[in-house]
Amino acid sequence: MMRSLILASLLASPAFAAEPIVVMSGENQTAVVELYTSEGCSSCPPADRWLSDLVEVPRQELDALALSFHVDYWNYLGWEDRFSSAEYTRRQRLLGANNRQRTIYTPEFFVNGMEVRGTAKIIDKIQQANRKPAPLDLQLSVSQQGGELLLSLQTPSRRDTLGEAHHRYLVYEDNLSTQVERGENRGRLLSHQRVVRYLSDAGELRDENRHRIRIDPEWQAQNLGVAVLVTSGDDRRYLQAVHTPVGSLLTLR
Repeated sequence: MMRSLILASLLASPAFAAEPIVVMSGENQTAVVELYTSEGCSSCPPADRWLSDLVEVPRQELDALALSFHVDYWNYLGWEDRFSSAEYTRRQRLLGANNRQRTIYTPEFFVNGMEVRGTAKIIDKIQQANRKPAPLDLQLSVSQQGGELLLSLQTPSRRDTLGEAHHRYLVYEDNLSTQVERGENRGRLLSHQRVVRYLSDAGELRDENRHRIRIDPEWQAQNLGVAVLVTSGDDRRYLQAVHTPVGSLLTLR
């Protein structure tokens, strides 16, 4: 009887628990590059490819958190972008208003919340950010509990002049592709990197922060990453970011 109970216990428990992933932000600022795009926009694929190339640049050369937000306002053209979200459209409108734009468009790039046109200028803005000392340090720990990601964010040091700060948690997914059947990109196979799949509401940044994210069954575990973006209290100044792939954590279940 005892042998049966021990065997049942072993079968009910994982063979091992993966160690949490822990990453630290750098001494200087990590630039945040946001691309607003759509599978229904014929001029977007070149921008998507450029962002994919940016992701491959070593951090020692360009320290950037690249993110691809798929908006929903092109869906009416006959192709509904499965990665699109009205939430991401609202975010683009907010950034556009902060930049005093009369309208928003795709593809549109922002670096640290500022609209930038032209890839050479994007690179220049990344380099400018990378030369600035970060106003705070971030330590992110990621673990898994059942069907959730558990995120712990600490701020080991921050300047007294920082003031109120907000933070958001994100999940991004790489190596995605879609065979488009209708709309402006009909017949094209589109590939995407760093597609934002989850974006939390803004929360006040404290010394110790916790967050849970439900793992969507549609996400491909081996291609996932998480990030944290810290901004000023009014969301206009980007202060620091930290990010890491988490595929190894999830695939070792």
